Amino acid sequence: MKLKLTYILLFFAFFFSATTYAQVNRSIAREQYKRPKKDKKNYDFVEQSVNYLTKELKLDDFQKAAVKDILEGERTAITELSEDREMMSDVRADKARDISNRIYKKVLPLLSKDQAEIYTKMEESKKF
Repeated sequence: MKLKLTYILLFFAFFFSATTYAQVNRSIAREQYKRPKKDKKNYDFVEQSVNYLTKELKLDDFQKAAVKDILEGERTAITELSEDREMMSDVRADKARDISNRIYKKVLPLLSKDQAEIYTKMEESKKF
């Protein structure tokens, strides 16, 4: 009888202790699976492109200003292309290739021979 009472007490002790530890605060868990919010900074693609080309081609100040002016001239075409969601992907690729070729033809005369070789390799490696 004493042994039976001991087992019953142990069972209830284990049962009640397990249920109290099994309760978890789920208010934290809801937040852990959310993606972090992106920076809502508006990055200017012209500035990014000019900085990239300046770094890769080692442009001087005149070349940098001229490339920036060329990209500013194509800004509307690039923006329209990126905002048009109903355009077919092959048409979009063709238009992107046309814009890229126009920019290439305008930038190439500004570069030295070494810079032109690097820029040509960069353009050839583009995938549309």
